[in-house]
Amino acid sequence: MGTNAASHPRSVLRTVLVAVATASLALVSMAPPSAQGQTADEAAAAVEARRAELRSSLERATGELRSVEAEIGEVAGVIAELESALATLALDRTTTVARLDGARLARIQPFELRREIAVNVYVQGDPYSASVIDDIVTATATMERVADRELYDSVREWAESELERLDTEIAGLEAALVALDERIPAAEAELDATRGDRVEALDRRDALSAEVAELERQLRSLDVAPLTGLPADPPSTRPVLIVKIDNAPGARPQTGLAVADVVVEELVEGGLSRFAALFQSTGSDPVGPIRSARTSDVQLFANLGLPLFAYSGANTGVGGAVAVSNLVDVGATRASGAYRRERSRRAPHNLYSDTSALWRAGTGNPPVPMFRFRAEGDPLPAGARPSAGVDLTYGATDASFAWDPGLGGWVRSTDGRPHGDTSGAPIAPANVIVRFVEYRPSPADPRSPEAVVTGSGPLWVLTAGHVVEGRWEQTGPGAPTRYLGPDGAEITLTPGRTWVVLPSPGDASLR
Repeated sequence: MGTNAASHPRSVLRTVLVAVATASLALVSMAPPSAQGQTADEAAAAVEARRAELRSSLERATGELRSVEAEIGEVAGVIAELESALATLALDRTTTVARLDGARLARIQPFELRREIAVNVYVQGDPYSASVIDDIVTATATMERVADRELYDSVREWAESELERLDTEIAGLEAALVALDERIPAAEAELDATRGDRVEALDRRDALSAEVAELERQLRSLDVAPLTGLPADPPSTRPVLIVKIDNAPGARPQTGLAVADVVVEELVEGGLSRFAALFQSTGSDPVGPIRSARTSDVQLFANLGLPLFAYSGANTGVGGAVAVSNLVDVGATRASGAYRRERSRRAPHNLYSDTSALWRAGTGNPPVPMFRFRAEGDPLPAGARPSAGVDLTYGATDASFAWDPGLGGWVRSTDGRPHGDTSGAPIAPANVIVRFVEYRPSPADPRSPEAVVTGSGPLWVLTAGHVVEGRWEQTGPGAPTRYLGPDGAEITLTPGRTWVVLPSPGDASLR
């Protein structure tokens, strides 16, 4: 774009520069405050303090969880005892009711009882019982013989005694039944209350379990690389390094794309695309070929705190926008000693550097996380469905990503050919985010497109052999970009490298 600026009148260039600078200053003011003014040592100390805080909270929550689990065990024992006691009371009541019914039945049949007992007593063991029974039946009707009357009186006295005993028994059983009927509701109420205590304890246990899981997740997140979610012990606190990498046919294969934490692909003039490779957990010596910046870069990376920005040059408008943005300039003009030309390549596709040298060339701030990653065992995001990949076009450049379960990544092809890296490593990121954006003429050069990154738009997230269709949202250039699924929740990614591609709406299709 530097050669294009020469055709503009000086007054127009000055107007453009002022406009871009003013807009970029607004971007700086919107950058996350936590990412500004903090050194790597301060960031490391903050992480360690946060780790200590989380461990203390985890120890407290774990202790409470064990206490609640012990309480649940004790309550379960009490419930078992109460249920047993209540069952005993219920059985006692059933037995008492049966005995009471039997006593009442005996009480209302005194004559039959007297006759049966008298006969049984009188004739017990008598071989002539049948004739004796006939005599007793007659005697109880006539009462003419003294012996018969004596027998009758003895039976009557016994029957009256038995009736008195039955009355006493009935009164006792009725009193026992009343007492049982009073004790059973109280026992049921105590059992219900204890069961309520158990439900409350179970709720506390579930809440504490969730708290423990979240604290453990946060602790794990402190020991992963911020841009990839992969384990890192300890995680690096060095700033993100953004390297603009050429993607013209003469620039392929590039060096460093396969190991970058994140790669963003944006549209540039002529229907070509260009890469912004973000390094943080890993580096690449060498890296390139490095090309010029665009105003899209200022918009896209305004929410990364103070990242280092490596590029080969820019026209006056773009240079002014970079100068007043949050990007720390380690470009070829500012840090010329970190760049070199490779004789094995033809210009302009032969400018290279080393990420180690670029990190030494500037001072930025610790990284700002860009994505949310799934922990091991977490389910796929809502709405995920199997997908073989995606095809997209920028006009003069076509690209595709195809799922390879063996690699566990989406294999990149460009213009119909596998897109490799000079290291021989395949370009197969774990995640591909297709963020559809509108493009408008850049204020630095109307022939160059500038991505519109504020507002919202459709989104496809390819992860773990699946695709989730949702929307991206960003309230301002310095605000975080949110990748939302159909349920409105943040889409979680597979830990690993991520490519973010920025086609225009309608310029991509799912396989």
